[in-house]
Amino acid sequence: MCKVEADILFKSDRNIPIELVKSLSNWQDILLNNLPFLITICIISLAAYVTYQSNKAARREEQENKISEFRHQWLQEVRTTSSELIQIIHDCQYYTKSNNASHEEAKNNTVDTSIDSLKRQEKALESSFDMIIKKRSEFYKYEAKLKLLFKADEKETEQLFEIINSIKETIGNPETKSLDDDKIKSIVKELQIILKTEWEATKNRTWLKNT
Repeated sequence: MCKVEADILFKSDRNIPIELVKSLSNWQDILLNNLPFLITICIISLAAYVTYQSNKAARREEQENKISEFRHQWLQEVRTTSSELIQIIHDCQYYTKSNNASHEEAKNNTVDTSIDSLKRQEKALESSFDMIIKKRSEFYKYEAKLKLLFKADEKETEQLFEIINSIKETIGNPETKSLDDDKIKSIVKELQIILKTEWEATKNRTWLKNT
């Protein structure tokens, strides 16, 4: 029987191995023997972690950019709808005043009572009344559109829609004799406060501070 000793000890009788005995190695030897493999595992794991974090940050940035884009679109939509509503409010006031003036003129006319004069007065009344109906319809449209841009019963818009509602009650009112610019100014003021608050909220988002 012969012995050959290496990392693994073979005991054999001639050409037939009859016993295999593996020599024991301490943990330092194992670590040193496998060091390249362990380093490779560490590098691969670190690369995978860095890639994951990078992709996560990229997805978050993309999502935040989308939110920013949507908020800017929303702010612009509020501005556009509000300006259109204010124009309609002015038109409603104008045609209400014009209709009332035509009624007053017809009622006080005791001089020219000819058929032609009466027809002109009737035509003026019909024209101004038709415009009131048309503009009131547009008023409801833009009022509803503006409300739909905000949450229902939102505290910040309460004062704004109270003013708008008070204007709605004056459309076609026979007591209206002049334009009410103060209410239009009040609407603009409330909108400025709302838009400023929303813009500040957008700027103060954490992801904007980090860009």
